[in-house]
Amino acid sequence: MPRPALPAAAFAVLLMAAAPVPPETVLHLTETAEVMLHPDRLVASLQVEANAPSAAAAQARVNGLMRDALAAAKPVAAVTASTGAYSVWQPFVAAGKPAAPWHASETLSLSTDGKGAALLALVGTLQQQGLAVEELRFVASSKAVRAAREQATRQALSALRARAEQAAGDLGLHFDRFETVKIDSGPPPAPPPRIFARMAAAPRPQPPIARAQDIPVSASVEADVLLR
Repeated sequence: MPRPALPAAAFAVLLMAAAPVPPETVLHLTETAEVMLHPDRLVASLQVEANAPSAAAAQARVNGLMRDALAAAKPVAAVTASTGAYSVWQPFVAAGKPAAPWHASETLSLSTDGKGAALLALVGTLQQQGLAVEELRFVASSKAVRAAREQATRQALSALRARAEQAAGDLGLHFDRFETVKIDSGPPPAPPPRIFARMAAAPRPQPPIARAQDIPVSASVEADVLLR
């Protein structure tokens, strides 16, 4: 008895099932991208210092200077002011010599967004009041760093895909898919160099001038790529 003929569709399915599966080629690729980030915050650190014959007198002078400094900063809405380390000490002197005066100090921290014109003007005012500038630096906010890392990651992934497709073409194969992907956002961006270190108080100093310097933010990706 003759066998019934297979439908054409079923025959095609059998042929497809019997066809050999092309062997897979696995490539391990890495790619790094870097974007330049313009710092969006300016920070300053100033020191209030005083010497006096007694610890109480030194502290009283520092407290008064800091009170005046905070009063000067309060009307500047664009600037955030906060106090930091407070210390009081008396230098050691050899026996038989006059006692050294007591020294007291307190740190005032200032920060603002953008180019910092208001902060720079305030620093000039505070120098006239007797404060010394310890540090002035542009920094990048966490939000700006996160956005820059996301941009660098997108660029690295795009470059990785392009490399995978280029390698597949060079090998006479076709890009199939990413088997595994690992994204490394890299180390935190290095802070820009300080605009200047300690700058002493002066009767009528000129407000400091500051200009931001771009900092690099990088991201790396690595993946196992399947080619057929």
